[in-house]
Amino acid sequence: MRAHSMLPAPQVRQARLQLIEQGVAPTLGIDERVARSWLRSLAAGLSPVGRIDCTDNVAGIALQRLRSLNHELIRHCEPVMEYLFEQVRESHSMVILADPQGVLVHTLGDLDFIDKAGRVALSCGASWAERQRGTNAIGTALAEAHEVEIHGAEHYLDRNGFLPCAAAPILSA
Repeated sequence: MRAHSMLPAPQVRQARLQLIEQGVAPTLGIDERVARSWLRSLAAGLSPVGRIDCTDNVAGIALQRLRSLNHELIRHCEPVMEYLFEQVRESHSMVILADPQGVLVHTLGDLDFIDKAGRVALSCGASWAERQRGTNAIGTALAEAHEVEIHGAEHYLDRNGFLPCAAAPILSA
């Protein structure tokens, strides 16, 4: 998926800081999709540090309704997700399905990782749209309509810097 090698995390953080402080998008060493996503995240008014307010997260009956609306998508994707999960089982990771707005509708993951993932809202009903979570694989793949990898410090929000992620949008059913 990547056309170039990744910069070390301190250099990535420095490039993101330069964008935030000077409004200048980095051109060297940062994936173009990541740089565009950082600009969108900045324009959305997100701060890379501190807490985020995700009032759009879906729970309870609303989550049941959302999952029901996406029943066909979930049903078609479950076998593929299970196959993928078998490939990464016991690697402290997850396989996630989000709806077209970036709301997580189905997840599979290692039990030891699910608790850690829950602390950054990697759970059903959470929105991972860029306007809420900044640069991340799910939101950026949806915004770019293209597969994307987001590693550690490339996430716009510092709190997600421990996550290596990849996502691809489903462009037709």
